Amino acid sequence: MPELQPGDDFAGHRITGVAGRGGMGVVYRAVQLDLDRAVALKLIAPDLAGDPAFRERFVRESRLAAAIDHPNVIPIYYTGEHGGALYIAMRYVEGSDLRTLVRAAGRLDAARAAHIASQVASALDAAHERGIVHRDVKPANVLLGAGEHAYLTDFGLTKRIASHSGSTRTGGWVGTLGFVAPEQIRGERVDARADVYALGCVLFYVLAGTAPYQRDSDEATLWAHLNDDPPSLTAHVEGTPPALEPVVRRALAKDPDDRFPSAGDLGRAALAAVGRSTPARPERLVATGAAAPAGAEAETAPSPDQALTLPADPLPPRRGARRPAWVWALAAVPVLALAAIAAVLLSGSGGGDGTTGARTTAAPTTGAPDGAVAGTVGRTVQIGGRPNGVVAGGGLVWVLRSRSDRVTALRAPGGRRAGFRPLVGRLPAAMASGFGRLWVGKQSRPALVAIGLKSHRRIGAPIALPAQGKVVGVAAGERGVWVGIRGDPGLIVRVSPSRRRIMAQVTMPDGVQDIAVGAGAVWVLGRRSNTVTRVDVATGEKRPINVGAEPAGVAVGENAVWVTNSGDDTVTRVDTGSLVTRVIGVGDGPYRVAVGGGAVWVANRNDSTLTRIDSETNRALASPVEVGSNPFAIAVNGRRVWVTSPPDGTVQRVDF
Repeated sequence: MPELQPGDDFAGHRITGVAGRGGMGVVYRAVQLDLDRAVALKLIAPDLAGDPAFRERFVRESRLAAAIDHPNVIPIYYTGEHGGALYIAMRYVEGSDLRTLVRAAGRLDAARAAHIASQVASALDAAHERGIVHRDVKPANVLLGAGEHAYLTDFGLTKRIASHSGSTRTGGWVGTLGFVAPEQIRGERVDARADVYALGCVLFYVLAGTAPYQRDSDEATLWAHLNDDPPSLTAHVEGTPPALEPVVRRALAKDPDDRFPSAGDLGRAALAAVGRSTPARPERLVATGAAAPAGAEAETAPSPDQALTLPADPLPPRRGARRPAWVWALAAVPVLALAAIAAVLLSGSGGGDGTTGARTTAAPTTGAPDGAVAGTVGRTVQIGGRPNGVVAGGGLVWVLRSRSDRVTALRAPGGRRAGFRPLVGRLPAAMASGFGRLWVGKQSRPALVAIGLKSHRRIGAPIALPAQGKVVGVAAGERGVWVGIRGDPGLIVRVSPSRRRIMAQVTMPDGVQDIAVGAGAVWVLGRRSNTVTRVDVATGEKRPINVGAEPAGVAVGENAVWVTNSGDDTVTRVDTGSLVTRVIGVGDGPYRVAVGGGAVWVANRNDSTLTRIDSETNRALASPVEVGSNPFAIAVNGRRVWVTSPPDGTVQRVDF
């Protein structure tokens, strides 16, 4: 694979530099063009990418890593393939890794080391709760952002230990020499306590400036891991708090049963040893499923660091798919405890921040009728250029591409390309159909462009928009065309279709993630809050409503507002009259949502599926539709759904 240079384009990303290199490939700093978002883009080494078994493992384990929602875990946005190369896009963190820091500045003081270790421990607890063992915890995989906020990254070597997929070769082990547990070296079953051992090695490394079993040869290092007693920390480092010695020794115990039962327990013990007060908690196992010690799965409990959520209507997984982690967590909670949780959810207590949260109701716990089919893929159209928007209007399906300054039109229902491609300008980001026109918001020199749905030509000059941020959403209706602009603060503006000028502006302190219109209001997703805000069109009154974690998309229809919550794999339904909410479980990483034909459709980016929700029963059908990679934009036209796949460069038609 040739080296990418700053300014090169790759799969919808512009390369800005090299962030790092490792055994699996190169990590580039890049900009995701369709969202104008900084990302870390990891390209997998060609010798690995060419191995079919590795490619299968890469997809499977990337999805596992993407399922971990925790502030100390680097979020994975999506994966893809371009020109035969595998890549993965993650949040870009401005900063350094722990190995680089220690090499440059020397060993860290005890309080600083314990603080970083406790953050990594919290991230590991979150992974272990989901049955995931990291298997390669080391200083180079700990990134440090602003204020030394620690992020655990590179779950590329994770594995669900109970699987029989053969991800590791017979007789081999996966890990890094200086930080590998004895049972890993021996090729035995590995559980969460192997990560506890590795974290103990990391803690020793940052305190002493060297790995605990560093020897002159690889063979001697492996022998030391297997046979030597844990080294004395106080003998290596003068002035180390004596209370840290037993913490490190216990973490490095040869027998997993002698170690801390959870990484969180190790982190809290390290903080206590340096005089940092921590809540008094009994030690307990938090790992579930395959990450739990053999025979201990029934004794596991939710981590005290993680809030227990209770989605009301889980989507039954398709055959072979993983169950969401909370399904297994709830299985361990006594029935009376579940009743107490439900009572809290329904008790009418708000969020304490002025948002509406008191009127949440639980959805039915049963799914759609057995045998119900969500839909079938009827047509796949190769578009190219990372399609990032789709709208139905005027008998056509209009498609935006992040790297094209023109709009592509497909003739519905067949999907054949039309002979015209109206010019809209650089970086088109969002669009809507209404008032006899297609309205396209572009990010380069922010403006709103109108295209006639009959003439298929641009109407008038572009309407200039405030330049204080990026266009992220366009919605037509409720007295005009509304544009959502990302900024600090965010902004929504109303444009008159007839006068072709801005008629109103409303600031949104929490930022703008997406917008929709209907029922006399504009519905705005907060970029920095888990809310959807109802902005009354007549009065301008704002009313925030609590939704799930990391809201990503919003749509209005069927007497409700539908919000996808990418952080907890749910959809929140908000009744447009009463504002009562209910939660519906969907697929992995729900992003955009669309309403039509008596159904609500959700594009799940992480498992590449569409979930169909029946708008009458508010239940998700049991069988999602498998579509192209990382589905992004979605539109409904009659009994057909159109969905884009940016990595594949396709638009697919799903019939239902």
